Amino acid sequence: MKTMNEIQAMKKLATLAAILLAALPAAAQRMHRQELSVSYGWASAASWIDKYSDLLSDTVSGSDGDVSGWGGVTVGYNFYLTGGISVGAAVVYASNERKFRDTGAKIDNRYWSILPNVKWNWMRLKVLSFYSRVGAGVTFTHAEGIGRKESRTQFTFQLSPVGIEVGGRLAAYAEAGVGISGSLIVGAKYRF
Repeated sequence: MKTMNEIQAMKKLATLAAILLAALPAAAQRMHRQELSVSYGWASAASWIDKYSDLLSDTVSGSDGDVSGWGGVTVGYNFYLTGGISVGAAVVYASNERKFRDTGAKIDNRYWSILPNVKWNWMRLKVLSFYSRVGAGVTFTHAEGIGRKESRTQFTFQLSPVGIEVGGRLAAYAEAGVGISGSLIVGAKYRF
């Protein structure tokens, strides 16, 4: 049979456990572990890798072409596993148009990418943080022009060794890297 002190100790322990369990979701919300971001990237891989920009170009042999178009527009979501490491995914849209000088023909290229990623905040100051991001995924490419259409599914990536964020829950950021999102990326993020 349990003594009165043991019963009171068990009640106190059960009460403490209930308080801790109730406080965990509230603490997780205060920690702002989720992040939504929107960005634009210049010099996306879609505009400068021959494999991407040369779809259908074999139909206009011997012609040089000029490539112009959108960089990478990225919408992303990340979840912080620990204070500095997060995992997430991004959807990237990019497009370009290739016009051939000799013939006047043009090819429109569209790229939709799904890019799982890992982000590491390696230096945090009060309103400034530095990070690195790496992601690998798949790009769905569609080219149309010169009376033909072609689609491909290809490997894609984004490697941003240096990124900087300025702000708190709502922040602006910039990244330098290489990949489907761009070589110079600027955007905004909201952490909740």
